[in-house]
Amino acid sequence: MAKNIAKYKIFNSKLTSTISISMVLFLLGIIAMFAYIGQSLTSHIKENLTVTIEIKGLATSEETAAFGDSLRKLPYTKHLIFTSKEKALEQLKEEMGEDPMKLINHNPLPDSYDIYLNSKYANNDSILFIAKALRDVPIVSKVDYQKNLIHELNYNLTRASAAFMIIACTLLLISFVLINNTMRLMIYSNRFLINTMKLVGATKWFIRRPYVWQGILTGIGASVLACLYMAAFFYFAYPNICNYIDMNDKTLFVVIVGTIFASGILITALASLFATNKYLKHETNDLYFI
Repeated sequence: MAKNIAKYKIFNSKLTSTISISMVLFLLGIIAMFAYIGQSLTSHIKENLTVTIEIKGLATSEETAAFGDSLRKLPYTKHLIFTSKEKALEQLKEEMGEDPMKLINHNPLPDSYDIYLNSKYANNDSILFIAKALRDVPIVSKVDYQKNLIHELNYNLTRASAAFMIIACTLLLISFVLINNTMRLMIYSNRFLINTMKLVGATKWFIRRPYVWQGILTGIGASVLACLYMAAFFYFAYPNICNYIDMNDKTLFVVIVGTIFASGILITALASLFATNKYLKHETNDLYFI
């Protein structure tokens, strides 16, 4: 009977610890989700920034088409849109609500290309060199981009990213402390056993190994629970987050699951190692006062 009670207490302690750790890992999964969404959103915003290239009126259609083909092959081009002078005139008619050709005898609008940039090139320093190179092309008359908007956008995104990283690192530190304390409590009851093994000549790694392995198993179990929490979160929160999250994006779920399992295994293993080392350093008499 006493043996069964002891087994129940040990099982209950391990279960409680696993659930506690799983809640911390669930929090890390939420952080990973927001980090991925934030990065995707940042890239999406930057890739909607454009550089407009106006073509000289003397350029032939073949020269314009060849120039467009060369632009598509450039590393900073995410997407390219060509607007002919005729299409530009039609767009102007729609905006003005009347035909400007009634006032002038020719179409003054040029052919143009709009380059949607890859996100890593969407900053003023990179665009400055891009614009300089494009202006040197003989058929280009003008290169235009929204310098102030790009500066403000990158400044605000940098500040937001820095703030998020500070919050994420703080929560990660708190998570490690919580998991470390939980693992230390799990190993606390075995402190005299650890000391006995040390006294009979067992090597430090021989003593550490079962506790580190136990920590890893606890981390795996907690990670599985945390992934179930994340699944429940997505299920119940979907109506509110469907506009912000692409549920078909497999990379998002790989990042979340990978973060949870990597954090769960790594942190519990390290916490078990640190906790075991703590008791290895103490003498027998000291263990009574810990």
